[in-house]
Amino acid sequence: MSANAVIYARYSSDKQNEQSIDGQIRFCQQYAELNGYNIIGSYIDRAISGTTDERPEFQRMIQDSSRKQFKFIIVWKLDRFSRNRYDSAIYKNKLRKNGVKVLSATEGIGEGDESIILEAVLEAMAETYSRQLAQNVRRGLKESAMKCASTGGTIPYGFRLENGKLAIDEETAPIVKYVFEQYANGVGKAALAKELNGKGIRTRQGTEFNPNTFKRMFNNKKYIGVYCYDGLEIEGGCPAIVSKELFEKCRRRAELNRRAPAKAKAKEEYLLQGKLFCGHCGTQMVGDCGTGRHGNRYYYYACNNVKKKLAPCDKKREKKDYIEWYVCEQTVEYVLTEERIQHISKRVAEVYNNGLGEDEIKRLERKLLKLENDYNKIANSLINATSQRMIDTINAKAEAIEVEIQETENTLVDLRISSKARLNVDDIEKWLRGFCTGDLMDLNFRKRIIDVLVNAVYLYDDKLVIYFNVKDGKQVSYIEMLDDIESFIEGECSNLGTSGSPESTSSEVLFCFVA
Repeated sequence: MSANAVIYARYSSDKQNEQSIDGQIRFCQQYAELNGYNIIGSYIDRAISGTTDERPEFQRMIQDSSRKQFKFIIVWKLDRFSRNRYDSAIYKNKLRKNGVKVLSATEGIGEGDESIILEAVLEAMAETYSRQLAQNVRRGLKESAMKCASTGGTIPYGFRLENGKLAIDEETAPIVKYVFEQYANGVGKAALAKELNGKGIRTRQGTEFNPNTFKRMFNNKKYIGVYCYDGLEIEGGCPAIVSKELFEKCRRRAELNRRAPAKAKAKEEYLLQGKLFCGHCGTQMVGDCGTGRHGNRYYYYACNNVKKKLAPCDKKREKKDYIEWYVCEQTVEYVLTEERIQHISKRVAEVYNNGLGEDEIKRLERKLLKLENDYNKIANSLINATSQRMIDTINAKAEAIEVEIQETENTLVDLRISSKARLNVDDIEKWLRGFCTGDLMDLNFRKRIIDVLVNAVYLYDDKLVIYFNVKDGKQVSYIEMLDDIESFIEGECSNLGTSGSPESTSSEVLFCFVA
């Protein structure tokens, strides 16, 4: 089955027009057809610069990625996605968490210099800063929570705020109680959503109910009068809408339903997907599998032209686990030398310390000011509202802007912290050396190596050509390659010595570094 993909196209206002969009889409469609991707949609921003993330279709695409309907975003060039280094790192990280990768239709090799490694460092930094920020902010929020006061965020359906604390909303609380009662009596989430939507009842955001709407509801202890915040629970901290018995019955049923799909077999993850190409015909190699005579399941990479009989090619398929392990083993051995670690660390620190900071902060400050002005205008428009429907529409828009204001403020805080902290070369070197000591048999460790250091791999029957995310010239190295592949795949690894290097024959592997 072909992997689903979407196309993202953009042109800025300078010397570009609708023909630019047509050309981008044509290249992306050709790339998808060549590599066996199924295009299910397109996102197009017109006359908007890539230096800003304030692009409606771009933001819609990022939000849609959480629905798991596509695995790849194809762009004509990577600068169509973003020309802003910070935005690129942040949004690619969001996409990666949703299982989505960005692919370039015209740039087969690299994003230039050490940009991939920089993004990985930024992501690691973001996690550190988030922890630091959480510690600082949590102190104030904890004080509010101790008083059972609002700490921000979405107010649970059925409640309203009164003097900064949760109070029962007489209009929506009965709906909450009805939902709990019906679900406890065996009515499914989909049926409940259909019934509420049919009666014209809407969520707090003004949208229709769906089965996912009820997930948090059946686990939110505030509905039984328990105020919860960050591990803190205060009995009677807010008014109860349903009884503890009813809540527990619904919670248990929801938990059973949540676990049920886990019985299905997990999908195999192909770590080199999007980066592995056939050395014979140049097309992408895709995941394939088969069952042996003893019922064992085996996984492979196969040339897409061979698998789908799209064009003649004599490339045989290769065992997935071995190829992934071998690429990672050679990456660690040939890329992360002491000299190269020092070079990369110095370059990444220079790029970051010279390129990230005040410009992005000023842009977000302007964005925040605009959002606050928009919010004030919407609030003032309530004065002229002539119907309840108009009031509801205005309130929904105001809530959406409030959410965006909160997200922008959080990003600003993170960025202000990061702009004051310069990247230290020694810290980056320490981070890179972590790749030298990890367990290559650990799937997550191999995934990190491939995501950060490997750009593209061209696979022949007797050699590999690997392109790394390192600007350091070109190197050709003749090495030994694993002979007994079957034993590796079976998990025996009987031919691996204490050094982790396999016994071998004299096949060759070419190592090329992105210049």
